[in-house]
Amino acid sequence: MTDDVTGTKRFRFFVVFLLTISRGPLAVSFAVLFLTVGTGWTRIVLGLFLLATMELTDLLDGFVARRFGVVTEWGAALDPYMDSFSRLTVYWTLACAGLTLPLVPLVMALRDVTVAYCRVFLARAGHTVAANWSGKIKALVQGVTAMVIVGEPVYRPLLGSWLTSLGAWVVIVVTLASAAEYVKQAVVVSLNSAASE
Repeated sequence: MTDDVTGTKRFRFFVVFLLTISRGPLAVSFAVLFLTVGTGWTRIVLGLFLLATMELTDLLDGFVARRFGVVTEWGAALDPYMDSFSRLTVYWTLACAGLTLPLVPLVMALRDVTVAYCRVFLARAGHTVAANWSGKIKALVQGVTAMVIVGEPVYRPLLGSWLTSLGAWVVIVVTLASAAEYVKQAVVVSLNSAASE
């Protein structure tokens, strides 16, 4: 009976693990598609499909982990890593293809490094470092904007390209704002620690 329970739990953990890491191959597939296939409907449709699938796995992995009762520290660390890996790959690809500002993936990378160091500092100071709402909003904005950029050829004849330019700047601002929240938390903890010594 115990072996059955252990086997079931391992299977459930494996399902969640696959959902989480699938964002890596999906992002690499997106990069290959956009850097090798010429412009056209194939690239738009497949690109949107890959982006939507990435976002769906991001929504599902945490939900399924809680539903299956297999929430782990490993999963909690792997999820944001795969988010960073997949979104950075997507925006780096879009920048290489000339579809967004190169500043976008640079800001995203700097934000992720800054947040990672803040998390390490806060964890060492004994503070829990759960995902916050600014991070979720950032993820939503980055995901939706990538789809808007990929779909630009469809709506450009009606609206022009201003929407993709605006989207790039919105991603930059929201990404920086989400980093500021972690930095503020780390600074407050640091000041409180210094004051109590």
